[in-house]
Amino acid sequence: MAFVADNTLDFTQASEAYERALALAPGNAEVLRLSGIFAAYMGRLDAGVVAARRAVVLDPLARSSHGALAETLYAARRYKEAVAAYAEVISLDPDFKETYGSRGLAYYGLGDLQSARVSCETKLDYWASQRCLAVIYDKLGRHADAEAVLAKWKAVVSEAGGAYQYATVYAQWGNLAKALEILDTALRLQDPGLEYLKTDPLLDPLRKEPRFQAIERALKFPN
Repeated sequence: MAFVADNTLDFTQASEAYERALALAPGNAEVLRLSGIFAAYMGRLDAGVVAARRAVVLDPLARSSHGALAETLYAARRYKEAVAAYAEVISLDPDFKETYGSRGLAYYGLGDLQSARVSCETKLDYWASQRCLAVIYDKLGRHADAEAVLAKWKAVVSEAGGAYQYATVYAQWGNLAKALEILDTALRLQDPGLEYLKTDPLLDPLRKEPRFQAIERALKFPN
């Protein structure tokens, strides 16, 4: 129930469902993983990290436990710890493609562009790596390469289909008008990716924009 409500952007209903799940199963690693990630996305960063760490203690050999911890740490801007948590995911499952792009963005948060590039180039056929490279290549002064990666990604996933993720790229490129335009589309389409909007570091360039603040209000994140 919580995941469904979460995925339909009914964050108040999702929050209530996660609270019920935690009350019923406080020692369930899966409940802790999902509720921890949700808490971090809603801006309750410390609570999210604590829940995810508890999931790791309870289920230390699960890739998903370390992945949840990495996500919460990344949202909290604790990039060095996030990189370490993503490394644990990779050690448990080297073929889990999404991790390499996510780890690349954590390196990016640290300002380590070369490590970010290497991580994101590891699994080039996955969208998370392509998004990461679209950001990293631009920051390395390789904007033509960034454009090429983005075009390759859009050939597979339309701008409407990946609206939220595309907005993060344009925000990092400094094209705030385009990023906001795409976020408006994401809101109209009720893109599930909007769950990340409140705490996503990639959207930080937009946070002072009145249009962004209006979108955030429209999503009715719980306090």
